[in-house]
Amino acid sequence: MPSRHYIVGTAGHIDHGKSSLIEALTGIDPDRLPEEKARGMTIELGFAQLSLPASDDSGDELALGVIDVPGHSDFVKNMVAGVGAIDLALFIVAADDGWMPQTEEHYQILNYLGVKRAVVALTKVDLVEDLELVLEDVKENLEEGIWSNVPVVPVSSNTGQGIEELRATISRELTEASSIRDFGKPRLPVDRAFSIKGVGTVVTGTLIEGEVAVGDDLIIQPSGQEAHVRTAQSHGQNVAVVSPGARTALNLSGIGLRENRSAAYEGVGRGDVITKKKFGEPVSVIDVLVTKTSRSIRGMKQSTRALRTGREVMFHHGSSGVPARIHFRGQRSLEPGESVIAELRFHEPVFVFLGDGFVLRDHSLGLTLAGGIVIDEEANRRAFRKPFQGEFLESRAAAPHDLGVLVRSQLKRDMVVPFSRLLVKSSFSVDLIEAEVLKQIQAGELRRDGDWVFQSDWWSGIAGVAADKVQSIHREHPEQLGLPIRELKAMMEPELPAPKFFDMVLEGLLAGDFAKAGPNIRHRDHIPKLPPELERAGELVRERLAGDPILPPNKGEIATNSNEEKAMRFLMHTGEVIDLDPKTVISRRGCEILREQIESYLREQGKATASDLRQHTGTTRRILMPLLEWLDEEGVTVRDGDERHLPEP
Repeated sequence: MPSRHYIVGTAGHIDHGKSSLIEALTGIDPDRLPEEKARGMTIELGFAQLSLPASDDSGDELALGVIDVPGHSDFVKNMVAGVGAIDLALFIVAADDGWMPQTEEHYQILNYLGVKRAVVALTKVDLVEDLELVLEDVKENLEEGIWSNVPVVPVSSNTGQGIEELRATISRELTEASSIRDFGKPRLPVDRAFSIKGVGTVVTGTLIEGEVAVGDDLIIQPSGQEAHVRTAQSHGQNVAVVSPGARTALNLSGIGLRENRSAAYEGVGRGDVITKKKFGEPVSVIDVLVTKTSRSIRGMKQSTRALRTGREVMFHHGSSGVPARIHFRGQRSLEPGESVIAELRFHEPVFVFLGDGFVLRDHSLGLTLAGGIVIDEEANRRAFRKPFQGEFLESRAAAPHDLGVLVRSQLKRDMVVPFSRLLVKSSFSVDLIEAEVLKQIQAGELRRDGDWVFQSDWWSGIAGVAADKVQSIHREHPEQLGLPIRELKAMMEPELPAPKFFDMVLEGLLAGDFAKAGPNIRHRDHIPKLPPELERAGELVRERLAGDPILPPNKGEIATNSNEEKAMRFLMHTGEVIDLDPKTVISRRGCEILREQIESYLREQGKATASDLRQHTGTTRRILMPLLEWLDEEGVTVRDGDERHLPEP
């Protein structure tokens, strides 16, 4: 029979009958301490299993892991750890006590963590006479917020009243829920770690997303230590692969236990996250959307006080509790009923994903202050108050679970991102991210080249900047053929994330309105010309070079002032004049005359010395020697000792 795995977490005030109800539902007493039951590798301690038929016609079995969390105020932090990955809250209110302070705090925590699906079990109904009055009170407390329409089932663990109805209600709610999907990004928040003689290190937790298999090499975050999965257990059975959403115990090799969360992070313990190395690193700063409910907790005046910026808080996420300091963006306090973008700066690293829920508490007061969702999992502290970061955070805060918004905001801020790192720390599979990127490419918003994804507007801007730099040279120096490509590369590299992007820029320019001119790049319509003020100087340079093409004067005699020097440089750029050495130039015509004479002589004689060629051409050593070196570089001649010959055909 196909199975669907779900986690059900109980919540409610102390002594409201959570453990008794679980035993009535499952036949398992969850009120057992690890030290009392550690006889083997087991995850049954504090947990129970329940199998229910799906309420549809699929014939599937719902395999439920039921987490019983403490209700006493001293253990609220443990309650947060227990519900961090649940699919349905079994919210328990005793009919004889009603809605108590701890009931309210648990309700607020579940709302902060975004647990939208719940069933309220009204327990101990056999102890009250006016059940309708109690039901009315419970529903009044539920009518505000995301639980306004959750089912309320009266039950009695003593008499069995309502137990079957409760099972059916849980089955219906979970059957209608979206099935747990494997996004390929396994995370296991460790809620217990212990050692068993003959077995070794064992950790337990609820697997969020992804799969873990026996034989996998995993990493412990935030320490970065490595471990190997020796064996695995889920719902009391040894398994080869742990499915997403399942309660599991992993027997790890290569790592021991740690006694506390020290700076050294030696070993594994509660609060760690077991994952795979490719999913990023821990961080010390995150940006979040934080909300404070307008509801009060009876008997706790502090619950309705504003939360001030700069306050020290305890950040509860998964199974960890880490101290942090909170800073709001754009305001100094968070009033009840408000939401605000904030930055959390941690005293020690944390490992979080985009979209993760969390709870903020005051450790000394034992009070839940607020809760929220992660909207930038790898924040830059220096950028928090910058306008571009504000725009980025506001867009994400408005739609924190919208993949299109997340991709679009990331590329709008960063312009270019390696695809392999795009939303890597998020609850979206590679396939989903790939599909969204393709969608935005087809819409003209993004472009992709290999592993790089970049914003089309950014790319257009980069290409425009490069084109402007070439056109600027044409405007400022119309006498030049264009801009040397090596200079354009040096200008553009500070704007580009990787050297290969310049090749892409160059390729784009050449595919459009630009062309190569030797080592330069120019606009196709650009024709080099002397500016009017240099035309006369250019004529003089040409005349002096043409007087005796194979015996031109030296540079100083050809260009006698600054204008003539500029004109000569122009003629060099256009190829009309060839620069042989710092003192010698020759016209293109003179060069061709001497080249033809040299090639003809070498074809006839086979080889010749510089002296032979000087006598044959009738030029001087001052001209011939740099010319021969230039011909060597051009591949026209080949030097062999004191002689030269033509290259082999």
